[in-house]
Amino acid sequence: EGTPYAGGLFRTKLLLGKDFPAAPPRGFFLTRIFHPNVGPGGEICVNVLKRDWTAELGLRHVLLTIRCLLIHPNPESALNEEAARLLLEDYEGFASRARLLTEIHARGGAP
Repeated sequence: EGTPYAGGLFRTKLLLGKDFPAAPPRGFFLTRIFHPNVGPGGEICVNVLKRDWTAELGLRHVLLTIRCLLIHPNPESALNEEAARLLLEDYEGFASRARLLTEIHARGGAP
């Protein structure tokens, strides 16, 4: 609640490589989303999936981190430069666009 993504149902995918859990999974949004840390192919940029990964973290921690990313986007490590710019310069413009795409793609379980 209180975010542009509230009420949306976002499908995600975690790919576990042959080196998992020594190597981090790769994370993707399957549902289209306007977010600074999500690239055009749905790839998720978050430190826990890169340099901060340890085998002890586990998948629950990854999912909680992705959930937190919806609450607090990080424009400093952006995969979507437009979303990052709007977040920093025009929050209402960012929030409006994120709400619109949430309404279109994430309501009622649409992928």
